[in-house]
Amino acid sequence: MRDRIYRSIKIGVFFLGLSLLAGCRRVPEPKTVLLPEEETEQGVALEGEEGDLYAVRKMYNEDYETLWYGGYTAFLPGTREHQVRLAENGTDGVRVRSLDYRYGFYDPGLFPVGEIMAASGVLASWEKGTADERNMETEFFSPDGKYLLYARMDLSLIGGRLYLMDLESGEEELLLDGDGGDTKMEFPMDEYMILTAWSRDASLLCYGFYPRYSSVWDSSRGEKFILYFRDMKTGKIVNRLNYYYAGAKGKPKNLEETRVYVDWDGQKIITAIVSELQGGEDSNTEDAEQAIIDFFPQEIPEPGMETEGVVMPNAARCPKDAKLYLDAEGDCLYFSAEGEGIISLALPDGPYLNTMPIGPARGIRDFCVLDGGKAFVVAEYDRDHMGDMGPQDICLYTRPDEDDAADEEEPVMTRRVLYQNAGYVIRLQYDPVYRRLLAETGVPDKITTEKYSEASTGYFSESRVQWESGRRALVLEF
Repeated sequence: MRDRIYRSIKIGVFFLGLSLLAGCRRVPEPKTVLLPEEETEQGVALEGEEGDLYAVRKMYNEDYETLWYGGYTAFLPGTREHQVRLAENGTDGVRVRSLDYRYGFYDPGLFPVGEIMAASGVLASWEKGTADERNMETEFFSPDGKYLLYARMDLSLIGGRLYLMDLESGEEELLLDGDGGDTKMEFPMDEYMILTAWSRDASLLCYGFYPRYSSVWDSSRGEKFILYFRDMKTGKIVNRLNYYYAGAKGKPKNLEETRVYVDWDGQKIITAIVSELQGGEDSNTEDAEQAIIDFFPQEIPEPGMETEGVVMPNAARCPKDAKLYLDAEGDCLYFSAEGEGIISLALPDGPYLNTMPIGPARGIRDFCVLDGGKAFVVAEYDRDHMGDMGPQDICLYTRPDEDDAADEEEPVMTRRVLYQNAGYVIRLQYDPVYRRLLAETGVPDKITTEKYSEASTGYFSESRVQWESGRRALVLEF
């Protein structure tokens, strides 16, 4: 990697509680930081039409190495313009750094370097290969790279534990204790797993225990089926959700592929729990490729008025490998459907609104919704490509004006290629505050991916993907 223009702070943070062995903490050394006066040529300037909100003005990219094989490692902070955070290889393991990409991904020292020890229980637990680690892999870091969320199985006698760490302060907090803790309610790890979800801006964290098997659901009390919602700004629980009425009917015996999504607008919370439909001899081919979405719209109660009452969900179907995008402000849920495009679903009533056609030959790796559904950024690939997914392009789809689309049952989308042959896109992240897009790309590790896929039900499971150490962070500014 190229030499940094200036390295201002040498900081290491050793975290207590991550290992049974020991840990320590080093205090950051304050120092004045001077940025270069001029931007380097690494920022490629592009021309766009005047008044075009979605023209890419500049793009930046950086290659880096990481030990974090199972999840996201590049993040947009949201509150800092021209900054990106990378979880990359450090002297003792993985470190999280905040970089100014205008100056060749220069380290201004504004974000303390978090050294996550390679010998800690977090990294060591991956080798166990349990379902909990696989389900948690894409949720370790918050979307802004400020927090680390992880499960520990080695410190429990009965159930797993979920921890949250603030990487700026090094403070660690226990969120869930499967052994019961103060609640005296036990969640044995062979019966329950931990589900987590972040809102896109990392301001809300959803977490809780979830049954591994439908038989556990049928034999358990409803008071165990609780998801918690934490406001990350205040650190307070703003609401709880009892999802018991979602039920296990029509779902497979093994529920370990269940995943949860969450979004909020400060007044209401939208939660979506996605589960496979039951497959087998008694089900048809269409059901075997489908999943059910149980979504729960909830108003945020006044402080002290939170409840754990059972909430009846609304339900819809989607392809079981679909990408989901929740928009609480727009009361809408979007999901991808191979061969069709992006389908929008109105909340809370659940009628299907529109299908944004992408093209039958194009597969969708990931997508972002811009400006309430006026535009979509899609990482797409050629579905007819032989072998692996092949090269992926990052494309922008814009909808016509309302007057032009009034007579159209299905909107005609305008397609524009923003970045051609971006590689294998791990995730797209959009920052509406500073109107920029981050694409993290990498190469799937074929050995571990094929091993997990062969052990699955015969389809590509996102939670089982492992990545090689080489990554690229690509930033596009609109």
